Amino acid sequence: MSQANVELVQAAFRAFERRDFEGVLRLCDADIEIIQPPELPDVARRQRGHAGVLEAFAIWPEQWDNYEVEILRIAEIGAQVVVTTLQSGLGKGSGARVEARFSFLFAFRAGKIAEWRMFMQEADALEAAGQRP
Repeated sequence: MSQANVELVQAAFRAFERRDFEGVLRLCDADIEIIQPPELPDVARRQRGHAGVLEAFAIWPEQWDNYEVEILRIAEIGAQVVVTTLQSGLGKGSGARVEARFSFLFAFRAGKIAEWRMFMQEADALEAAGQRP
């Protein structure tokens, strides 16, 4: 596994934190697939391409004030990268503080992110990457 893939994922998260969605798209393959967890209500399970990335992003920061993503762990597993995050924010309108952990599994093609899978549990992301938690 190349350190370049870890750096690519870190760069995508940094761009996302800045709300530089064009910067994120430059790091993604044109035919990227986003896969959302089935536990999330009212969310399309799959999105594809750069339009899909923007669709997936619209679900998250737009619903919150003071939305933040903190990377807790990054693991290289074969040719994939698993990232576990703590996401937090204040609900728009309610002001309620919300914190949740999410994990992501990234796969790559030609030096770009080709698949971006989201999991509610880190163990599920690790298992999908072929590693026992």
